[in-house]
Amino acid sequence: MRVLVVCNGFPPSGQWGTEFYSHQLATGLAGRGVEVEVLHPERSGDRPRYTLTTVQRYGIPVHELSNEGDRRKRFVDSYRNADVERIFGELLDARGYDVVHFTHLLWGLSARLPEVARARGVRTVVTVTDFGLLCHRGQFVDWQQAECGGPSDDDRCARCVREPGRWDASLPALFWKRACVRGAAALGGLGRVVTARDIAERRRTIAQCARAVDHWILPTGTAAEACDALDLPADRVTRMTYGLDESDFASSKEPRARRDALRFTFMSQYMPHKGLATLLEAVRLLSSRLPESVEPWTVELYGNGSFARQKRYAEQCVGGALPRRVTDHGPFEPLSAPDVLESTDVVLVPSEWRENAPLTVLQARAAGRWVIASDVPGVREVLEDGKHGALVPPADARALADAMGQAIRDRVRPAADPASTHDEHLARVESLYRLVLEQGALPARETAKAAS
Repeated sequence: MRVLVVCNGFPPSGQWGTEFYSHQLATGLAGRGVEVEVLHPERSGDRPRYTLTTVQRYGIPVHELSNEGDRRKRFVDSYRNADVERIFGELLDARGYDVVHFTHLLWGLSARLPEVARARGVRTVVTVTDFGLLCHRGQFVDWQQAECGGPSDDDRCARCVREPGRWDASLPALFWKRACVRGAAALGGLGRVVTARDIAERRRTIAQCARAVDHWILPTGTAAEACDALDLPADRVTRMTYGLDESDFASSKEPRARRDALRFTFMSQYMPHKGLATLLEAVRLLSSRLPESVEPWTVELYGNGSFARQKRYAEQCVGGALPRRVTDHGPFEPLSAPDVLESTDVVLVPSEWRENAPLTVLQARAAGRWVIASDVPGVREVLEDGKHGALVPPADARALADAMGQAIRDRVRPAADPASTHDEHLARVESLYRLVLEQGALPARETAKAAS
């Protein structure tokens, strides 16, 4: 069987959970004798746009499609790109894949890629790693950083996409930008800002994508609930969380040499929905309490902020003087996660959005690290309160400080407990590949019937 994994980045390119899982999936399948190749957008701008370069990584052919970000790109380029589709089709023709497994479809790729594969008789599987197919911002959090509840009417979603948020620019610049986008929107967009018509076209493209996919993997019930809007046929959907190679975390499972200072670690994006500001406020609260203020502990930050929207959030959180005990280490290469966890006692996941089985929680479980996380749906499904860690209300700095203080006093260390073994996960993925090859493609006219 020959499989192409299509992802948003592949180590050492990219920094976060989807890239880590894509590596685990591709290398794990290769280790089981599957012929695996990888395709991902390369965003450095070092090569001309739409250049396809093939390199070998981890014994796997990796195809890098140059498609760097550019503020001059149109909204449609975030979800649909004819040049990417053409190059993808040429790659399918040249390499003869049986199955394409997508862990991402947007931002440098195209939601029409499953249609391109289907036209060539190549079967497709999609693992939903975020909510980007349904929400341009990806988290169901609007421009004001409020949870919006999911897809809404086209006008409301268009405003959310085009409206600058508080972290996008300075106050004078925000005033000017908001005046400009609102004026352009009143005049039909002028080809510069997103309108309801653009959102409606995006929805149509995503609906066509949904009909073209042979099978969907949804890591959580939260993802399944979100994807209800896509009307996916029940027999083309499998609930399955991510699988990680436990051996990567073997050294992390050993008891860490006792230090005087308990080490908390935050390893995520410096973005509002990840709750870094709440964490820093919790640190300030702890630093003024007894006995925590005299106990030895540190907080280590690993991550970075945005270079586009919400870029001022990271500047405000970590750009100036950090609270005492807090150190900013910047981003790490995704495969270094086990090394970071090896020197960690407690992992902090103060997310302020729904999440979707965050890889940080699964990695911490595999390494046997206590997790203090927000009690949001996609975390709650993969972290048992009191067994793997502690759940606290989101955006509640006092509750987070209380849980951290408890960890400082108790120094709890759970046993390693992966959500599933890597072999089990890969075996199920392979069985889905065989299933889609046996079933064949679902005719588009039958999709609505199967979903009803």
